[in-house]
Amino acid sequence: MDTKNKVAVIYKSKYGSTKKYAEWIAEDLNCDLLEVSKAKRKNLDKYDTIIYGGGLYAGGIAGSSFIKKNYDKLSGKRLIVFTVGLSD
Repeated sequence: MDTKNKVAVIYKSKYGSTKKYAEWIAEDLNCDLLEVSKAKRKNLDKYDTIIYGGGLYAGGIAGSSFIKKNYDKLSGKRLIVFTVGLSD
């Protein structure tokens, strides 16, 4: 990934696994790491790429409501989603 772009890894983790993966990704990319409850709508403008991670459950991806609520701010940005879980 082109690290000249401003990148943020945003995650929601219930048991810690998603947090660990998010930390590894942020460390490898040398980018910002934010827990979803600390990711502020007004700060999304400064990022070109958002990487979102959440646990995979029967009801969907944990915290995916963040993407839905902020879709207008995320439109036009690169959005990458990863999940952690036992489902395929």
